Amino acid sequence: MGFQQGLSGLNASSKQLEVIGNNVANASTVGFKQSTAEFADVYAASLNGGGGSQIGIGTKVAAVAQQFAQGNITTTSNTLDMAINGAGFFRMDNNGTVYYSRNGQFQLDANGYITNAQGYKLTGYLANAAGNIVAASPAPIQVPTANLNPSATSSSSIGLNLDSRMAGPTTATFSPTDSTSFNNSTSMTIYDSLGNAHVATMYFAKMTAQTPASGTYTAPVASAANQTFNLTVNGITAASFTSAAANDTVTAAQVDAALANFVAANPTYTITGSVAAGTLQIKNTTGATITTALTSTYGTTAGSFAGAGFIGTTSTIPAGMPANTTSAWQTYMTVDGSIVPAANTPITTLGFDSNGVMTAPTASGALTLGQVSVSVPLVNGATSPQLMTMDFSKTTQYGANFGVNSMNQNGYTSGQLSGFSTAADGTIQGRYSNGQTKSLGQIVLANFSNPQGLQPQGNNLWVETATSGVPLVSTAGSGSLGVIQSSAVEDSNVDLTAELVNMITAQRVYQANAQSIKTEDAVLQTLVNLR
Repeated sequence: MGFQQGLSGLNASSKQLEVIGNNVANASTVGFKQSTAEFADVYAASLNGGGGSQIGIGTKVAAVAQQFAQGNITTTSNTLDMAINGAGFFRMDNNGTVYYSRNGQFQLDANGYITNAQGYKLTGYLANAAGNIVAASPAPIQVPTANLNPSATSSSSIGLNLDSRMAGPTTATFSPTDSTSFNNSTSMTIYDSLGNAHVATMYFAKMTAQTPASGTYTAPVASAANQTFNLTVNGITAASFTSAAANDTVTAAQVDAALANFVAANPTYTITGSVAAGTLQIKNTTGATITTALTSTYGTTAGSFAGAGFIGTTSTIPAGMPANTTSAWQTYMTVDGSIVPAANTPITTLGFDSNGVMTAPTASGALTLGQVSVSVPLVNGATSPQLMTMDFSKTTQYGANFGVNSMNQNGYTSGQLSGFSTAADGTIQGRYSNGQTKSLGQIVLANFSNPQGLQPQGNNLWVETATSGVPLVSTAGSGSLGVIQSSAVEDSNVDLTAELVNMITAQRVYQANAQSIKTEDAVLQTLVNLR
């Protein structure tokens, strides 16, 4: 009789109703993935093989397959809530046993670990003391509650415009309390090794440019042979001329040639113009002052050179004037009101060409154009002196008002953790009360070649099986893995309307199978009633 077919249909429909009921019950469960009952027909085995007239003996539940389609993402007010947008699972640790979940409702436990409702810990890559993520074996992520250590200022960047139209200060000796000894000033906060804040103020005093050569040149004449005529630059003998005969002269061209040889042999000097043109200018590139750049000394014996020679001084170079500049600014600094490094001593001199582009300070050692190393003496138990590289390379000298365009330094005081957020790649960024941020860790995700092979464990958890394959662990957004959305959760992917329709269908199938059994029962009763 055909009771077996109807009975198997009742069992199958009952299982389908159970699956549908479970889906409906979890329609509001975060991260839940709906299931579908998959059926297979059943035929009796035959020793001689199946025939064309073989009749099946019913149906059976072949599998209950979960559907890992993406659920809707809903925002929340909890910064620890996370949703995976795309493929992948959160990797959870329970005393060494690894589980996988799509439920991103997390909180902090008493020890600062990120956990789910069951206390299982979220895993990922940890950060070192400097806040750099170390991609080693995934481990439970712990949010540190300790203060962020202070960091002393070691570098700063200052971008300014210094007004080329300004004249130099009227007072030659710099004083931070005398506004007539500098043109402009600006301040920034720097930090010592203990996190103490200090006010560093920079003062800019424009230097007077070099004055052109002045005076005239008259070729001296020797009254006899073997007479001398000496040219001296800043006390150094540049050349000596000896007459070959009476009436011998030292021409302007000879003087210019001798000076060219002098600067070639003395690279700390540069020369522009010429004696013949009356535009001679000599500069000491070390910044020393040349009060009388060129002098002449006549021989003292009888019949020496006669004539005016070179009369006058060529240039006066202000102390610290960089080479190859048309204008320069001496830069002074005070820290908490004390001049650094010493009274009336600039930390550097900023030089500019005729286009307003910086030409000094030049590159030296580890420093590039526009950088200067400053040693700052500090107190209160902090590391002293504190070395700091100051970068003025973004500073210009144009015909515009003085202005500060940028000012940055890399130091900060200690800070307490005030909050944190999670980036799309799973990086957890801590925010501190001192305005700093620091990476605390990076959440990893896991994916499987066959997610339907995962075994449900309840509590929105799965474990891997031989059917699922090994987990492919990496950071969010890499490979086939989805991204993480902070302050959000993934809703259940149950389509409630579709499930209610499926429930009606399963109910009708159940009734049809019951009717099949009823019909078989009526046929059997007819046979029993035969006389």
